[in-house]
Amino acid sequence: MDKMQLQRLIVRAGCAIVLAVTALALWRLWGSLAINSFWQDELFSMNLARMPAFGPMLTVAAWDTHPPTFYALLWGWTHLFGFDEVSARLLPTCCSLGLLAALTLLPRQGTALLPRLFIVMLVVSSRFWTEHAGEVRSYAVVALILALAAFASSRLVAEAPTRKEWRGWPLLFILTATIAAAMHLFALYAATWLCLTLALIRSDRWKIAVAALAGVATVGAAYLAQVVLFHDFGSSGQLFDPEPDFLRNQVMIGLRSAGLPLLLGPAVLAAGAAIAMALRRGIADASERRALLHDTALLAGPLVVTLVGLVVTQFVPSLNYRGPQVGLVLGWCGLVGLIDRALREFPRLVPAGLLAATALSAGWLLSWQGLRPLPSKADFRGLAHHLASYPGCRGAVIPVLRDAPSPERIELATGEGVRQLQQERFGYYDPLAGHRFLAFPLIKGRYAPDFVPRELVAARIGGRDPCPILAITADVRAYTPAMLEDSMRTAIAANGGNPARLQTRWFIWYADARPERPIRHIAAFTLRHP
Repeated sequence: MDKMQLQRLIVRAGCAIVLAVTALALWRLWGSLAINSFWQDELFSMNLARMPAFGPMLTVAAWDTHPPTFYALLWGWTHLFGFDEVSARLLPTCCSLGLLAALTLLPRQGTALLPRLFIVMLVVSSRFWTEHAGEVRSYAVVALILALAAFASSRLVAEAPTRKEWRGWPLLFILTATIAAAMHLFALYAATWLCLTLALIRSDRWKIAVAALAGVATVGAAYLAQVVLFHDFGSSGQLFDPEPDFLRNQVMIGLRSAGLPLLLGPAVLAAGAAIAMALRRGIADASERRALLHDTALLAGPLVVTLVGLVVTQFVPSLNYRGPQVGLVLGWCGLVGLIDRALREFPRLVPAGLLAATALSAGWLLSWQGLRPLPSKADFRGLAHHLASYPGCRGAVIPVLRDAPSPERIELATGEGVRQLQQERFGYYDPLAGHRFLAFPLIKGRYAPDFVPRELVAARIGGRDPCPILAITADVRAYTPAMLEDSMRTAIAANGGNPARLQTRWFIWYADARPERPIRHIAAFTLRHP
């Protein structure tokens, strides 16, 4: 076997592994659509989608941190196809499939197949994919639209218009940049970066860049009006803490969602080698030089989006780990072109390195992934069915554990916004049971006798209330299950009951759908019959 045949064999083996891993990821995505309950953020989306009238829905959506465009799209989708988990999640799932198709089909002409498929594997094995590919939020939709904008920009940068080139690239770029900006606040930053990149690298196409930038700016002006008129800075300040430790942690979580280290490391290394060789040798061909600059700008996109988000969040609290995740798609698109250049610079080393990375990653994935996915979302559906199984609790008030850092900040656990949030989260799946939800405050995870709904709790412990549910929890995540159960035993003892009567049902789900990462955040604390 000569060297050329060996090189072709390595490329084919790498492609085969990628296709196998991608097929497994798609199968697991399909299986997860029904097995997962809508979770907290999805419930916000679905409560908006279930509103019968479009106008009132937009009015409520305007209070969110992001533009209401996605909620308008979801409202139309669900009213056409249904409100169950599978029907609603088909919207982001179709967009996720579109993202894989875009990464495979839309890179510049002449791009080898291996870089395209390698980035597809990077995406489907990433935390971003596990979390957002089938989630009823805007992230899968935004990822597809930004990918279309990035590849349209790439086509516009690399070559002059010819009869063979599709003349729709300018229109596609303008439309996708504008629509992406209208979907998510951080997508607005990403779309702006794409417009500036096109204008700076390809100044003779400034009209296209300015037209797209005008669309993005119009969306930005509308969003600014939304913030000024409707934004609740108090609530967003609690959700998006602008303290340095919080921001540092959230940024790292978001950027690490780009892919497995075994895949992301070689990809970035190959991209860096391609850039270094270009700087060392220079590029005489103008088209090649523009393409390299554009791919490098795309690779920097996640960092640019994150830095802009860090600045804006000082004025409009809006950054958690999902913000940096929005920019990841720009990096993925840039890596396709840069890895392709690295393949040409190092035709033996790069394919072998990519094959080793894909083989090791595939082996690790297959060591714990099965054909049947595990639930990876908080099980609000299971909790609601459990509550509905108690006839004595029909129409009853259900205490919900909420935590406050100190008695002086008890409003974090008992405010009107908290009450509404509890009703939206816990009430979505049990409209027939008619439960109402009341805060049961804890202080640093411990029973707080001064703030407990004592009359309700004492009646249930004393047997004067037929409902045996002492409390439920979903949001007290900073403390161990054992600590919360101990707090409930303390509550029973403090109200004249026997702590041994406590029984707990935890609704377990799995972080990233991995069997070795069970999560116990949602529970129902009930009282055995004395």
